Order: sequence, then C-alpha cells, then structure tokens
Amino acid sequence: MLTRPFKLSKTDLVYFTAFILLLAGMPLADPDYFWHLKTGDYIVAHGALPAGDVFSFTRAGQPWVLHEWLFEVLLHAVFAGAGDIGVKALVAVLGLAALALVFGMARRLAASAGLAWIPVAIAAPVIASSLAPRPQMLTYLCLALYLGALLAFKYAGAIRPLFALPFVMVVWVNGHAGYAIGIVLLVLFAACEWLGWLAQPVRNPEQKRRLLRLAQAICLVVLASLANPGLFERWLYPFQVLGMTVNDMIQEWQSPDFHWLPAKAYLALVLLFLVANTYAARKPDLTELALPLFFAFNGCIAVRHMPLAVLVLVPFTALALARSPFAAIGARIHGSAPVRWYMARRGTGKELGKGEFVLNWLAAGVIALCVPAYVHGLQKGEPAAPDVKLAGAADFIAAHGLGGRLFNAYGDGGYLIYRLAPHARVAIDGRADVYGDGFIKDYMRVYDGAADWQPKFERLGVDLAVLPLDAPIRQLLLASPGFREVYRDKHYAVLQRDLPASRAKEAA
Repeated sequence: MLTRPFKLSKTDLVYFTAFILLLAGMPLADPDYFWHLKTGDYIVAHGALPAGDVFSFTRAGQPWVLHEWLFEVLLHAVFAGAGDIGVKALVAVLGLAALALVFGMARRLAASAGLAWIPVAIAAPVIASSLAPRPQMLTYLCLALYLGALLAFKYAGAIRPLFALPFVMVVWVNGHAGYAIGIVLLVLFAACEWLGWLAQPVRNPEQKRRLLRLAQAICLVVLASLANPGLFERWLYPFQVLGMTVNDMIQEWQSPDFHWLPAKAYLALVLLFLVANTYAARKPDLTELALPLFFAFNGCIAVRHMPLAVLVLVPFTALALARSPFAAIGARIHGSAPVRWYMARRGTGKELGKGEFVLNWLAAGVIALCVPAYVHGLQKGEPAAPDVKLAGAADFIAAHGLGGRLFNAYGDGGYLIYRLAPHARVAIDGRADVYGDGFIKDYMRVYDGAADWQPKFERLGVDLAVLPLDAPIRQLLLASPGFREVYRDKHYAVLQRDLPASRAKEAA
C-alpha cells in the first residue's frame, strides 16, 4: 500500500513540473538580489546587524532600517550551501507554496477542483512574473497563511489557526516590511465580520464569542510585530516608504501596463471575480466583497501589489464561480447524454489504481531529466554572470584593483555592492528608503545631465564612474576634462578620474 508521500497526484505533478521549469528558466538578474545577498554575508560575518549604511559613500554610516535581515540571512545560508540552484529552488518553493495554499482554499470553498483551477491558471502568469530572490517572496507565503486561517475561521469555524498567526508574524516582521499587509488583512476582515454581525436582525451570541476570539488573535499579532530589532520604529517604516515621492520613478511602484501579459491576466481575474459575483445565485457578503476589491484596487495602483491581489482573489473567485450559473452549466454538460456515453466507455480513471501514481512518477522522472545538464553548468559560489550585463565591467574593476567612490546607475548598485564591496562604495542602489527623496532627485538630475549637473557631481568626489553606454552623464564626462574611459564593452563603460600631478607622484 502506497503511503501519502509516495502518492504523486496529477495536481502534485503540475506543481512539480512548474518547479522544474522555474529551476531551469529563472534568471538571477534582479538588481536587488545582489545587495540582499551581500547584506546576509555581512550579518553572518559580523554576527550583528550593521549600525548604519556600509555599502554607499553618499550615505555612509547613516541610519538603515534592516527590515529584511532574516530573509537575507536565509538567502546567505542557501547560497552558501547550494549556490544559484539553491536560491532558485528557494524562490520556486516559496512562490509555489503560496499558490498551492490558495488553490487548496479555492478547492474547499468551491467544492470542485475544476472550478479552483480556473482562477489559479489565470493567476499563474502574475505570480510567475513576480518570482525573484527578494524578501517579498516571504510576504506571498505569509499572506497565504493568514488568508487560509481567516477563511478557515469564517467557513469552518476554526479558531486554533488564528493563534498560530502571531508566530508567523515574528518571522514575517523580521523578513519583510510587507508584514503590515497581514495586519491590514486581519483588521479589514474583522471589521467586515463585525459589521455583518451587527447588521443581522437577530444577533447570534455564539458568533459574537467567535469574533471576540478573532479580536484577541489580532491583538496578539500586533504585539508579535514588536519582536524585531527596531521595536516601534518598524511600525512607522512601511508608511515612510509608501509616502516617498520617488516611488513614482520606480517601475514596480507604478500602475501596471495592461499591454503586458501578466497585467492582462490580472485584469482578467478581476473581471471574472466581478462577473461571477454579478450572476451568482447567492450574493457575496461584505467580507467576500470588500477583501478582494480592496486588494484588487491596490493591484491597479502598483505592479508590486498585483501578486498579493491575485492570492486573495483566487479563493473568492472560485467561491463566486461555484455560486454562479457557470457551475450549473458545467454540471449540465457533464451530465449530458454524449458526455455520459463517453465516460461510460472511457472509464473514470480509477481503474488504474496505484498505477496512476506510478505513471505520474514516471512522468516526473522524464521531466526531471531535462534539468541535470543545466544544473551541471552552474558553479557554486558566484552568481551566474551571463544573467548580468554589468559583469564585464565589474570583472575589470576587480582585476585592476580599482575602488573608492563609484558613480553608477540606480539599478546597478546592487550588483556592484556584491562584487566590489568593501573596496568600492556605490553612489546609489535599490535601497530607496536609505537615500531619501531629496538625494534621489539630485542624483537623477546629475545622471540625466540637467543644467546643474556638474557642481552636484563634483561635490560627490567620485573616483570611478560605471555607466551604461547610453547614460547621458557618460557623454558629459567624456566631453569634460578630468575623466577618461578605461574600459568599454557592448553594454557598459568604466571612466576613471585623472589624478592630479601631485597625487600621481604619490601613487607612483
């Protein structure tokens, strides 16, 4: 008799296939990945969190809220133990686990795997587009866990899962600032449920007791969010980031472009949710309407909110489909004479018995055979250079022992930190909260070659400039005395400041 771990169902096979595809095709080129990895290295090497910024020369020693330190330590451990393939596996597991959790919720609410697969299939491109070795992967998983506990409370009367949420919060608050989304979800859910109870003609006292237990769990979650190195400071941090005006210049904080496939899939899921609820025989209650619409609205505001929105939309869309005529139409088609005739001759699939699992394992083995050649080419201990166009310039700087103050493009700071710190310090990187609105606006004026670029640039005291070939500031530096180009490939150039005669003699 096969035990459960050896029973590879068709659903398990789908997730296994997705996992293998992600291992084989996921690039490790996200700019923020590299400074997260370097931060994890620093924390482990020093046995403590840095007291201030240690990677840039423009903000050296300035306060730095390390709200993602736990994920960065995990990233360091995985990379140290398994290299690139381990990092890809970590990202794939976190993303697929979140999707699997909401699929399970959808299947239970709709009482149909077929109806659950519809919103999951539509949501898959959105989740796939957001997979990267960054701390928000932890937020996807934690949000799914929180949503699962709340839906179990609402539809199954389960209380115990609520009191596991404070323990999840301890991990979440130290892994990513997205922990605030969990608290927002809890408060919004509780407010809707209380309003629904108050609106009842006859109020059920047992339901009130359950809602009071929910309120207790929320209080414990809020207290658990203080279990972080910054205590109350961590409560203010998400609002400070959301309030930064430079977010309008960062792509992931902009509204989605609905010509982009994942954005089209996102819009399709939102429309399916609305249409299914419009034609549902039983209309949604306040919670079933407010929660998905709140997250759907935020997904339309910023690209980085889209994955969170689809995780919430999937189970509620499946529930709406189960209540709509779509489910009845499917049942009629399944019960029609041609389908019954076909099923009677085809069989139900149960005739295979244990053989079904054997066939699934064989299929999984065939799929897995595509990966070893790719995995064999990965070298442990260094991120895959072909994924990063900046690798050649970084190799040149490291090989020639260059360092000091580097002026760089915003998106390149993370990789330069990983490759060159502490011998070189960058001007800027993806930690927008560290640099602030004022500095980033001045930096952009310099980078774009605005009228006042030169005095602002000179105040930085730059030693090297590592810039894309099409960067406006590169053309200006080449046309002005003081810098010469010492390296160039088809993507990047390295410009070095000419030493004054006195300094040249000292260097000699």
